This record gives sequence, structure tokens and C-alpha cells, in this order.
Amino acid sequence: MLRSSERIGAGIFDAASAPVRLQILRLLSTKGSLQYTEIMFQLKLDPVRDAGKFVYHLRSLTGAGLVALDKKSKRYEITELGQMIVSFARDMDEYVNVKRGKLYVRTSRLAIEEFHRNKISRSLVVEAGVPQEIADEIAAEAEDRLVRLKTTYLTSPLIREFVNAILIEKKFEEYRHKLTRLGMPVYDIAQLIRNAGEKQLNADYVFRSSAKSVLSEYVLLNCLPHKLADAHLSGSIHIPNLESWILKPNEIVHDVRYFLNNPTLGLPAPETLESALGVFGNVLTHTGSEVSGEQTLEYFNTFLSPYAKGRSSEDVYRALYYFFTSTRRDPTSTNPQRGFSICVDLSTPDFIMNEEAIGAAGKRLGKYGDFRDEAYQLAQSTCEVFRDVSKSLPALLPHLLVRVRKRSFSDEKDRRLLEQFHALAASRSIPHFELLNDTEKVTYSATGLRLDEDWTGHWAADCLRTGSMDTIFLNLPKLAYEARKDDEKLFPALKERVDLAVEGFKAKRKFIVERLKQPLLPLLAGMNGSAPYFYEKNSTYNLSFVGLSESIEYHTGEKLIPTNKRAIELALQILTELSKVASDSSDDLQMRIRVSQRPADEAAARLAALDIEEYGRAVVVAEGARVLSYYTDVPIVPLSAKISLENRVLTEAKFQSALDGGHLNLICTGATEPSPQALLRLTQHSFAVGCKYQTYTSNYTFCGTCNQTDSGMISRCPRCSSDRLVYSGRSSYEILPFNMWPEEKKKNVENRTTYELQK
Repeated sequence: MLRSSERIGAGIFDAASAPVRLQILRLLSTKGSLQYTEIMFQLKLDPVRDAGKFVYHLRSLTGAGLVALDKKSKRYEITELGQMIVSFARDMDEYVNVKRGKLYVRTSRLAIEEFHRNKISRSLVVEAGVPQEIADEIAAEAEDRLVRLKTTYLTSPLIREFVNAILIEKKFEEYRHKLTRLGMPVYDIAQLIRNAGEKQLNADYVFRSSAKSVLSEYVLLNCLPHKLADAHLSGSIHIPNLESWILKPNEIVHDVRYFLNNPTLGLPAPETLESALGVFGNVLTHTGSEVSGEQTLEYFNTFLSPYAKGRSSEDVYRALYYFFTSTRRDPTSTNPQRGFSICVDLSTPDFIMNEEAIGAAGKRLGKYGDFRDEAYQLAQSTCEVFRDVSKSLPALLPHLLVRVRKRSFSDEKDRRLLEQFHALAASRSIPHFELLNDTEKVTYSATGLRLDEDWTGHWAADCLRTGSMDTIFLNLPKLAYEARKDDEKLFPALKERVDLAVEGFKAKRKFIVERLKQPLLPLLAGMNGSAPYFYEKNSTYNLSFVGLSESIEYHTGEKLIPTNKRAIELALQILTELSKVASDSSDDLQMRIRVSQRPADEAAARLAALDIEEYGRAVVVAEGARVLSYYTDVPIVPLSAKISLENRVLTEAKFQSALDGGHLNLICTGATEPSPQALLRLTQHSFAVGCKYQTYTSNYTFCGTCNQTDSGMISRCPRCSSDRLVYSGRSSYEILPFNMWPEEKKKNVENRTTYELQK
């Protein structure tokens, strides 16, 4: 005969024994309180045919104290005792399923394990910070759904998808963000491998591109403010280098004196020109893992000049030849655009003349003004090496910057060397030209980044051992589409976008400061406990844009060319407004925010594609073909614009004066190799009208059979008749093989306006 307690227990199990009653309990456990009709609907019962049986089942559950009815709301809810029955049933199901070998999980640790729902609960608590009670509830519901799959084994990603679906249903969006699994679909991986083969890239490209995808997702989901991430995804702004946004600064300008004076990376202070260049190569390699973009060796020939003392021209040439060819980038590498710039002076700058000169083993050897002849020899040898190497190899050498001052045009010695650099520009489009007044203390990188002594007031602190923290691009055409040609809507919306970008810069600063403290950036942070090498507080945050020309054309109905004064005035007004807001933010936050014109191949294509999807091609103003469209990045006036050379230079000069953080003007020369003298005259004219940074570009053909390069795009090699040809040209700031160009720009290259400069 059963005791009283045993009868109660038997009654409870009897009440829950029918499958439909257990379904009711599980439904109320996961969905919460429900009305009579809602329960029937969820269980897919017929309100007429099944009503009598359903009432009987509900009475059995309420009679056993497993379910209670709230008479006021007329909603049924599970009791604490009912929850115990549901938990017991789930534990029993899990036990039976595991023992029968029905549920196994292929885990991310590449192992097969028995399924236990407590692991789901633990992941929810540890990874997403979900309260234990809610985690247990979600894990139990996930188990119910997985059991009903009746599959032999599960995978960790599949389980995570089920859990995330439940989190979304329950509106736990924050938890879902933290628990989301990052990765690429199988199809995308297959496409990545195929595209790498088509573009003749190596296996490392596939490996690193996959990692880039995962890190980019992580940054968007977990690191950036949601409003900022949404703005990037919707195309209002573009955040480049997402994969390294929380890990690295973007660009750095080196002060090579630091490495000439101090033992670095286990190497002693160098004693010869060759060992000094070897140290530079090591520094570039190591720092390449700590910055996401360009590195610049500033005052290259000036700071190296003591090491050339007493060396023959042949020795200097050989040392530089080995250095430049050994640091040449591989066209099949992960990112051939991640290079470095060297900047040479035609003559030693006045403000460096009396700086202490560092020589062999870090010794002080007088002043840099004492080594002007050696600096000149290094500059001349640099030009000769670039000239000789570029005859055969594709132009993936380091980027060459030549600083031209006002006196360079009149000083006979400087002008002679300047003519040699323009001959290099005429034959291979290699140098970038900085056009400065005699007293300016300004640094550029090949990308157009500009640093001036406008932050601390000391040129070395403002221009060296610092750089660009990163860039955020504004989608100006999208602003114009939203404003619907109304100035009163355009400018307030512009300020809102800038404020959003500033929030991104604040996040970037926080992350990089953390990385320097950890330190995940050992060279930048200062190795072996030394003072930091990288001046983080002096680095710039570059507020940039794409599509200024297209936004003006949509807003005014006029193309951005010199004859359309309204278009030019509005463009300058937009840049002035950007500078004002950036300056105010800089003062408030003590962050060096600068308005810049930056190369933006990825942003130019992505943002145009998103706008076409949203507004239609009939509305969107863009460069390129109907299918492959893009917005302009550098220069500001589209390269397809049919305007005179004089007007192009004059217009770009006006815009460069409004862009204190950086800019770059491109001049496309014709298929016939231009005259070096004509290029030099154009450079002098550009200087006279106020252009500050300029380069020349043409297209080239490299023969893979005889290893020679020719000007223009030819179908067969004129020497060996081979058709194993590689075409290259300047997509934005540097010469690259066409297979590395964005498809949008590559398809439109023939529409560029070129200028013949033969006289």
C-alpha cells in the first residue's frame, strides 16, 4: 500500500505522463504564460475536434499543481513544480539519447563529444554574460529543438545557430552579438581560392584574407558602437582596415636617427652604410607587423649622409641597389600595397643643417650641414638605382618621394638633379613630388598623408615617430541624395556624419592605447622597457571622403570643373565645413583630427554599389560602367574629366589648400613617353599656382619572357613577340599590376583623360 507522499508523486508523474501534457509543460516553460486558444494553436490542435480532450489534459495538469490559471488574465502558466518536471524530462531525454549514441557534437576543437546541454548554458554565461537562470532556460529550449532534429551528430556551429535564433526570438540582441560565431561561408572560401588563382596571387593571400574576414566581423559586432557599425554597413561611411582597427595604427613616419643611435632588434648601432641599410630593412619588416599601411623613411639621404663619408659613388650605388631590390614587394603577396616610402631632399634642409649628425656606432660626427655633398650623392644614386631597376622589373619598388623647394628651380645643382628625377617620372612614373616653400617643415607619405608642425609646434615631434592612426571616409554622394538638393539639409547632415566619425576615432584611440600598454606592438611601444618609439598622442586621425565631385554634380546639376563657379564654391564650402568641425573636435578631445584626401579604392567601389542598390543607377552619379561603378577618391576632379591640363592643376591646387591632412594630384600622361623637360616645367607651374603634392602616371607593359618593361599597353612584346604580358598603372597612389586593381577602375582606365607632354 502506497504512503501519502508516494501517492502524491505518483499523481504528479501520472499527470505528466501523456505526451500532449508534457508538450504543454514544455511550451509554457519556453514561451511563458499563454491563453487557452494560444496553447491549442501552438500545439496544432483543432479547436472543435480536440477541444474535449484538450480540456481534460489541462485539468489534469492544473489538478496536479503543474499548471496554474490566472483568472484575471485568463492565461495559463507553468508552476515551479511543473518546471521541475520539465527539467527532469529533459535530463532523462539527454541521458537516454547519449547512452543510445544518438547525439554527438563535432566541436571546434576538432573532437567528437557527447552532447550535454549544460555546455550550452556555460557558454552563454561565460561568453555572452547571460544570467544563469536565463542561460539554463535557453539551453533547455535549444536541447528540445535539437532532439527533434533526429540527426546522428551535431556540429558546434549548428548548435550556436539554434541558440542565436532563440536569443533573437526572445529579443536578447546584445547577448546574440557576443555569442555570434565569426567566419566565412564555404562558398566564399571557394571563391576566394578561385579568385586568388585568377589574379596570380599566392596561398598566403587566401590565408590572410580569411583571417581578415573574421577580424572585420569581430570589430563590427563587438568593438564599434552599434550606430557607427550600422553606418558602415549601410554605406553612410566607410571604415577601412577593419581587420586591424583595434590592433594597429595605419601609417608611421620613421625617424631613422633613433635606429642609428640605439641597438635595435638585437642589432648593435650600425657602423657602415651597408649595415645601416640592413637595420632599416629589419625595422621595416618588424614594424610592418605593427602598422596596417605605409611606412615612411623621412630625410633618407640627409640622415644617412654621415655613412657615405669617404665612400665612392660605386659603393654607394651598390649598397642602395641591394637595399631597394631586397625590399621590393612581391606582386603575388598578401597585400602588395603595404609598402614603404623613402623621402629624399635635393639639398639638406636649412632647419636640419645644425642638427647633430649621427654616424658609425651612434657617434656624433658634427652637424648634418657638414655632409651636404654626401647627401647629394645619396639622392643621385637613389635616382640611378630606381632608373636601372625599373627598366626590367615591374614598379613594385619602394615608393620614392622627392622634396622640391622653391630654390630648387633656380639652384643649378638642385635643378640638375631635379631633371634626373623627372626623367625617371617620364620613363616609369615613379617619383611623387612634394612642392614646398624653402622654410616649410612638412612630411608626406606616398599615400598623400601630410604632417605639419601644427600640433606641438616642434617639427620632429609633429612629423617623425608618429603618423596616421587611421581614416574614416564619408560617403558625400549619399548625403547629397538624402538632402535632395537642399543646402539647409546637406550641411546639418554633414555635421552629423562627422560627429559619428569622431566617435570612431575615439574608439580607435582607446584600442591602440591598450595595445601599446599590453604591449602587442613591442617596437612602437619601446622595446626592453625603453621610452615609447611611436608618439601616439601626436598621430593624426584622418577624416576623409569619397565622391566630392559626384555629390556636387547631383546637388547642383553642374560638373566639378573650373568653369562652373557654383560647383567649385560649394565643394570648397563643404571642405571648409569639414575642417571647422574637425578643428573643434580636435580642441575638445585633444586628438589631431585632420581633413584629408586619401586613396580609397575599396570605399569608392563599395559605397557606389550600395547607393546604386538603394537609389538606382538612374539617380546615382558615379564614374565607370553601369554595372561596375565607383566614386572618385584621388584626385578630386575625376580623371575622366575633359578639361585642360592648366585647369586641372589650378583646380586641384585650390582643393589641396583646404586639405591640411593630406592630398594628391595625379596627371595622366599619354602613351608616348613624355619629355622630362616638359614634366619639369609642369611641376614648376604646379608649384607656382599652389599645388603641394603631385605625381605623374601612365600605363606600362611588362614582358614575362624577356623581363623588360615598355610604355603603353601593347599586345605583343616588340623584342621577343611574347604575349606573356603584365599591364600596370596607377589606380590611385601607386603603380600596381592591373590584376591588383579594383575591377571598377580597371574597366574604366581607357576613359582617363591623358595629356601629351612632348616639348
